[in-house]
Amino acid sequence: MTTYRRSALAAAALRMWRGWSVIIPVVIANAGLQAILAWPGIRTDDDAILILLALVSAAGFIVSLGFVTASALLVSDGRVGWSRALGVMRPQGLLYSVWAIALGAAVIVGLAFYTVPALLVVALTPFLLLAALDGRRNALGANFRTIGRRFWRWLVTVVVVAVGVLLGWVLAGLTGFFLRGALASLVVWLVAGFAIAWITTAWAVIYRSAWADREAAMEEEPDPPEMTPDLESAE
Repeated sequence: MTTYRRSALAAAALRMWRGWSVIIPVVIANAGLQAILAWPGIRTDDDAILILLALVSAAGFIVSLGFVTASALLVSDGRVGWSRALGVMRPQGLLYSVWAIALGAAVIVGLAFYTVPALLVVALTPFLLLAALDGRRNALGANFRTIGRRFWRWLVTVVVVAVGVLLGWVLAGLTGFFLRGALASLVVWLVAGFAIAWITTAWAVIYRSAWADREAAMEEEPDPPEMTPDLESAE
């Protein structure tokens, strides 16, 4: 298994395309869904319908993010197709969904107070959904243990990603200014989808590196000596 050498983001920019057969259709499907939900013809003043549309939008994003995360988790081992991605999603999909909903709720609560708390939640949990799809029983604990094992790598990547997100936010605003409605949504979600796939893959290679070192160390530890009774002294 290979992860990264100097830059996780540089390694991810190349390795994410090992899962192109999953990432490309998933990103396009999610962008299409979000664009349809932004179509002027379905706008309404009915609060119940607005809530329903928001739930559909969130569900589509969670599912697409799940497949992108599954692909990111596997690309360090080679090419990823639908069979391998489904092999991760089927057994761990429920656990992933629970953590994804909890993370989304925490971000929404943070946004209710101010932008900074929401950004802190995202910055402090980059490995949460990866750990959930990896089958870690305590995904939150695994997230923080990964940060502890790769603290400086996590910190540098957070800073670089934060700058990129700020730039993307400005570009998204400009896109919304020149384009309108569903078309603007489609363009923004296409660009954001591939950017999320790239960033998620970067977090994934850091995560795999941290846990690969731990598992290798555990394999190298000698087995404890067997305790056999001393029959002669017992007699």
